[in-house]
Amino acid sequence: MKRFLLALGLMVSPALAAEPPRIVAEDLRIPSDTPGIELFLRNKRPATLTSFRPERTVLYIHGSTQPSETVFDLPIEGESWADRIAARGFDVWLVDVRGYGRSTRPASFREPAANGAPFGTTAEAVRDLGTAVDFIRSRRGIERLSLIGWSWGTIITGAYAGENPGRVASLVLIGPPWTEQGTPAASPAAPVGVWQEWTAEIGLRRLQQGVPAGEAERIFPAATRAAWEAALLESIPEAAASNPPRFRSPAGVLADGPAYWRAGRDFHDPARITAPTLIILGEWDGLAPLRQAQALFSRLRNAPVRRLVELPRASHFVLVETGRDALHREVQSFLEQD
Repeated sequence: MKRFLLALGLMVSPALAAEPPRIVAEDLRIPSDTPGIELFLRNKRPATLTSFRPERTVLYIHGSTQPSETVFDLPIEGESWADRIAARGFDVWLVDVRGYGRSTRPASFREPAANGAPFGTTAEAVRDLGTAVDFIRSRRGIERLSLIGWSWGTIITGAYAGENPGRVASLVLIGPPWTEQGTPAASPAAPVGVWQEWTAEIGLRRLQQGVPAGEAERIFPAATRAAWEAALLESIPEAAASNPPRFRSPAGVLADGPAYWRAGRDFHDPARITAPTLIILGEWDGLAPLRQAQALFSRLRNAPVRRLVELPRASHFVLVETGRDALHREVQSFLEQD
């Protein structure tokens, strides 16, 4: 039986009273700081939102292989995480750094990887994030905004937040890889080319490292996987030329490995971060396990608020797994804190 609210003598259904806002979306390409390279941004917000505030403006940045839209804006059961945040009255943005998704992919991506130098390094990604932040700040007339980074994106956002404290309202780090004490020096590595190549199967196996046997399909059902693979193909359509599709993404992050994380050297100093910071990860995250999150957490000495949350039955790919509802609740609560 339906319950009704009595107001001014009228029977009003709660479902009608709480009708969700209409979300509008806008895709843009903006110039980077490098001539000839443009960055893809997507914005989602309630249609009625006309006044913008720093604490209600969010920018998401992706990890080291996939573009932002295939995870943060992946519709699952009709709604993406970007949609959910926007429905709460937020101005929501995502960005693809150079070489990813719909941002400029150099001509060298169509040539053998060995024909050029690594593209899309972490330092370049930090600059691209800064370009996106400045664009949003100018367009919305705000000084600061909140950043959400996933995986490699946590290194990008952390570095940017430390360098630009006045521009970051809060920081969310999902599945952050971090240097562990006692990491041995990197052995000589094979040369890295312009791009790296992977299939959906290889990518998923890497993202779900640490998941117990028999659990991977339970937390990432076939229907969700099909939607994810379709989104990958839509963002990188040339991958369909192979069977199975083979996706190319920048190899700059691989070139950074011997110089930083594989050598036990931090890319940035977390002590420089002065924004409230949430670190959140899945208990089955074998790619960026709890001990790394704890090492990072211990370095956040100057964050006025710092939280570390571990979610049950979730992997590094928690953003689109069955544990995403818990992730969304924790992050939303953090973003809306007073």
